[in-house]
Amino acid sequence: MLPSLDRRALLPCAAAGAFILAAGALTQAAAQPKTAKGPEIFNARATVGSAAGLGDAHVTVRIDRYTPEKDLDAMERALKDGGSPAFSIALRRAPIAGQFEIGTQTFAIRWARQKPTPSGRVITVVIDKPVYFVGGGVPGAKPREGFDVAVVQLTMDSSGVGEGTMAAAARVKPGGPTGVEIDAYDAQPVKLRSVMRLIR
Repeated sequence: MLPSLDRRALLPCAAAGAFILAAGALTQAAAQPKTAKGPEIFNARATVGSAAGLGDAHVTVRIDRYTPEKDLDAMERALKDGGSPAFSIALRRAPIAGQFEIGTQTFAIRWARQKPTPSGRVITVVIDKPVYFVGGGVPGAKPREGFDVAVVQLTMDSSGVGEGTMAAAARVKPGGPTGVEIDAYDAQPVKLRSVMRLIR
């Protein structure tokens, strides 16, 4: 079976615009915190860099439910058998798990998974279309074809505070040391700062 998207930490790769689901980035603890059940809401500040400078935007990750294993397995099989195009098709066929909001725009989350860590948990969501092509409007920008999803990863502590990263336009493809790569359109991930779980 392919490694699950949130079973590894998203780390910048030496190759421009690439993320790799790096093996061994998360370690198991003897007694891990329990995972949470949806619905959950996380607020954060996104810092986006481009040739024109830096800009901040408020983002909200709303998880109505975490994706069942059978649906995750179906998407992983599609990636293994058919690569990025097949994964994107399977993703869009999966039930909506929540919403990603930035400014006045709303996007559907169709992959939502969490993994316990010694100090909290890591949450990974995959959005069924790109959120933003960082640097995509400048002369000589690389083609956008194939970058048809977005990936967000939140690293939360047990108190509900954390940080995260976002590949605002990405493609999930087989390859790399773990069998799965997240190839981001932009060379640098969007930083998500001041991530907080909303307490109702």
